[in-house]
Amino acid sequence: MPPELRRDPFTGRWVIVAPERGKRPLQDRRQETKRPNVERRSDCAFCAGNELMTPPEVLAYREFGTGSNEPGWRVRVVPNMYPALSPELESITLSDRPFESMAGFGYHEVVIETPFHYRHMGLMERNEVEEVLWAWRDRTLSMEADPRIQHVLIFKNHGYEAGATLEHPHSQIVAASVVPQRVAEEMAMAQEYHAETGRCLWCDVTSLEIEQRKRLVTENDLFVALCPYASTSSYEVSIVPKRHQTGLSELRSHDVGALASILRDVLRRLYIGLDDPPYNLWLHQAPARLASAQLYHWHLEIVPRLSKWAGYEGGSGFYINQVPPEEAANFLRGVSI
Repeated sequence: MPPELRRDPFTGRWVIVAPERGKRPLQDRRQETKRPNVERRSDCAFCAGNELMTPPEVLAYREFGTGSNEPGWRVRVVPNMYPALSPELESITLSDRPFESMAGFGYHEVVIETPFHYRHMGLMERNEVEEVLWAWRDRTLSMEADPRIQHVLIFKNHGYEAGATLEHPHSQIVAASVVPQRVAEEMAMAQEYHAETGRCLWCDVTSLEIEQRKRLVTENDLFVALCPYASTSSYEVSIVPKRHQTGLSELRSHDVGALASILRDVLRRLYIGLDDPPYNLWLHQAPARLASAQLYHWHLEIVPRLSKWAGYEGGSGFYINQVPPEEAANFLRGVSI
C-alpha cells in the first residue's frame, strides 16, 4: 500500500498512513502471560495493606465488614498526591492581553483498579473490570455535580513508555473548569456535521464501519471496537456505544457489563498479540454544561505506544501511522484470546 493522507472526521486533523515505515508484529511474539501476578509489594502505596500511604479514599468498593482506608477493598479511589489541579483553589480567570491565565481549580483522582500489584486489565475477570467502570461513572457524576466543572476526562497510562510512573494498575480522573482542546475540536466537527446532515457524526461513522467491517475488531450488542480510519498510532482502537450516548452518566447496568466485556476483549488482544505493549487509554465524553453537548457521542480510545514521535511529527503536527488501520484490525481480529 502506498503512503496515504487521511483526514480524521472527528477532529479535522490529517494523518499519514505509511506502511513501509513499520513492520507487522511477528506471530511468535504472542504470549499468554508475561509477568507474575504479584499480590503485594510493601513499598507500593496502591497495594492492599498500604492504605495509609495514600490520601484518604473518596470511594471504595469493599468486602462487607471492612472499614475505610484498610484492606478489604476491590477498587479504591483516592485524591492524587501530586495533583495537576486542586479543588482548594478558586476558579478565577485573569487577563492581561495578550496573556491570559486561570487558577488551577479542578479535581485529580486516582482509581486503584485492583488490590493486586500486577493484574493487567485484559487478564482480569469481567466483574473486576465492571467495578472499575462503575468507579469511573460514580466519580464522574460526583465531579459534574460541581457547577464549576466543565469537563471530566478519564485516562490510563500503562507502561513506562506511555507515561506510567507506577506499575500497580490504576487510572486517573481529571475534572477541569475548561473543555480540553481535543474534545473542543471533536465538538466543533460534530456541530458542523449535524448542521449539514441533521445527524450524529459518530452514529453515522459507526454504522458505516459495522457495515463495511474493514476496520472492525470486535463487537457485541451495545458496543463496537474498531481501528479508526485515521488512526494516529499503529493498532489504535476506539470503543464506541452503538446507541447514541453523551457520557458515562447515561450508562446503566447492562451497558456497564457489555462495556466491560468488550474493553477486556480488546486489551487482551493487545496484550497477547503485541506482547503487552505500553498504551494510553482515554475516555472522551461530552462537556458538562454546553447546550450542544447532546450532539456529542462518547467514546474510549486505546493508543499503543509502539513508536516515538520525532522531528517531523513535532514540526508539522502530522501523525505518521506505520500500520494501516485495515491491517491492524485484521491482525487483532485474528488474535486467539
